[in-house]
Amino acid sequence: MKDERIETTVNRVVRPGFVILYFLMMISLGYRILILKQPLRDYWDFFAIWVIVSVFGFVALASKGVFAHNFKRYFLSLAIFLTIFLVTLNFIKGHIHSVGDVGVFLIGTLPALGLVVGIAYLLNRRWERKEGIEDEE
Repeated sequence: MKDERIETTVNRVVRPGFVILYFLMMISLGYRILILKQPLRDYWDFFAIWVIVSVFGFVALASKGVFAHNFKRYFLSLAIFLTIFLVTLNFIKGHIHSVGDVGVFLIGTLPALGLVVGIAYLLNRRWERKEGIEDEE
């Protein structure tokens, strides 16, 4: 039999460690891409682990209803931030040279972000139905 206090304490200790690991991996990937200019084949396994952890965390949080409050505002701001980050990253790497390149990048990025937001929305709706929460809209 597990005590909830012990589980809460373990979660409280493990969570900051995971967050630190996640962001250090992101910084390391950025360093390899921007500073060292390494090709993806040199660190594809490291990148794959980071993507798998990101997808797992995203799906786990969305399916537990974490995004239930301020869903639209949260994901809209996240999508805008991610798009600006990706445009800046590609500009620094030298892949973007003009405003037309930014437009092409946005046309390619927005459907992918729409897919991610749509999946999060569906997982959130599934959680709301499972919990019996009704829409207040």
